[in-house]
Amino acid sequence: MSHMVPADLIIENVSVITMDPLCPYAKGVVISNGKILELIRHDDNKNWPLAPGGERVDGNGMSILPGLIDAHCHLRAQISQNLSVPCGREDVTNIEDIILTIRERSKSLPVGSWIRATGYDFFHQTDKRYPTRWDLDKATTNHPVRLRHVTRHASILNSKALELAGIGTEFSEPIGITVERDPDTKTPTGLIYGGDAWLSQDVIPPLTSKELHIGAQNLQTKLLSKGITSVQDATPTNSIFDLKFWSRQMESDWVIAIQMMTEMKNYDIMKNFLKNNKTLESSNALEMGPIKVVMESLPQLYPDSFELSRLAIEATLRGVPLAIHVVDPEMVWSALEAIRHATDLFPQEKIQHRLEHLSLCPEAFLPDISELDIIVVTNPSLVHDHGDRYLSEVEISEHSWLYRMNSLLSNGIPMAAGSDAPVATFNPWIGIQTACTRATSSGKTLGTSEKTSRWQALKLYTTGAALAAGWQKKKGMIRPGFQADIIALDQNPLTCKVDSLVDIHVLCTWIRGILVYKNLLQKNKR
Repeated sequence: MSHMVPADLIIENVSVITMDPLCPYAKGVVISNGKILELIRHDDNKNWPLAPGGERVDGNGMSILPGLIDAHCHLRAQISQNLSVPCGREDVTNIEDIILTIRERSKSLPVGSWIRATGYDFFHQTDKRYPTRWDLDKATTNHPVRLRHVTRHASILNSKALELAGIGTEFSEPIGITVERDPDTKTPTGLIYGGDAWLSQDVIPPLTSKELHIGAQNLQTKLLSKGITSVQDATPTNSIFDLKFWSRQMESDWVIAIQMMTEMKNYDIMKNFLKNNKTLESSNALEMGPIKVVMESLPQLYPDSFELSRLAIEATLRGVPLAIHVVDPEMVWSALEAIRHATDLFPQEKIQHRLEHLSLCPEAFLPDISELDIIVVTNPSLVHDHGDRYLSEVEISEHSWLYRMNSLLSNGIPMAAGSDAPVATFNPWIGIQTACTRATSSGKTLGTSEKTSRWQALKLYTTGAALAAGWQKKKGMIRPGFQADIIALDQNPLTCKVDSLVDIHVLCTWIRGILVYKNLLQKNKR
């Protein structure tokens, strides 16, 4: 007993799924100083000592997993959506519903206040068209209104909002923005493709500090309740403001680790801010991740191949991976060429770049992705939430290209999963189940050959996501020496019915061995 380090927390009588291929299962876990000290094996009869104030927990048969990691989400956008007028498929069925919903919100706001509405998707509405400025004017002319499409790649503004944005008949669109106009009068209809960041940063006032703080508290509770203990924020416009905001939250009560991406021009400024904040740097709770590049078709590709190669070379020389947003074959090809060019020029720099989404990828590209050792961060939740639209709008011959999973694994391509929230649900259990079933929200299936096993689906949110963040030596597994981020579940995700994965309840969440969430309602049912 003298050689056994006293534990801060011992969880016994549980089914531990470690996600460690060297020791996949155990019956308990021993934690000390925020890290996994030891696993309790099935043939282990040791009686581990407790440190003063330590706790011994009888798990009563619960299943234990590593804390889940969301490898691609947008935190402040999710907060903003939570505070916006909901106009998703569960909230409205047609444009008249949208008008009534926004009109109702306007009654409680001072004249001139901006109204943010979000989640609209005409694919699921009876009108089957975008609203116009004149539709939104029926809701209110005293408030500027912005209605975001569910993908956040389009917005509709009412006349008041267009006026404040300076969008009129003579408006000249910046790069990346297309304003729909009446073909005869050239009057803007209110529909704007692209420009999400421009509208959010330069036109619409930001949320107040109080709104953001309350929104962050509510969001953290929801994330912890689903077992998410770390996230990678893939927002390309992240800035010093975001670092300062999240550092203040961490000084208060935010416990979920955040790795932030940003575009090239902001990277050094943000990196230096963290370097000068010794507390944050030493805790590793807030850190910088890859450099984000969003590719768009305008209709020409932006950034073009020359600029993308320049970015890949610069990132490679810095020793920082790129995370490139690719949603169609042309983007995939351009991204691969840029990464190959940088790799050929500097073969000694071993950088593992990322492709985000890989929404539509022909099989011919898979060997190149594998050869370049690129990590693909896919989004099973998009298949669930938007799969019906993909099945309708994408050519049948290209359905097998959509959000590949099993074929990536078969080609030895490392893979992680992210929610892309708020574009899709942040609930990882929907993503895990969808990876196994490839079922859309309506029950249709999309590319059944791309199904994964349950173990592979869990890897997307544990070891795979840890690798995508560069955390593979400290997170994603329950292994001695790893950070003690663990969750307790009411069902075993490897043995429950596959259609019950989404119904799994997280009973407890620990971060660094500290209990940060407890589901009292479900715990009392056991």
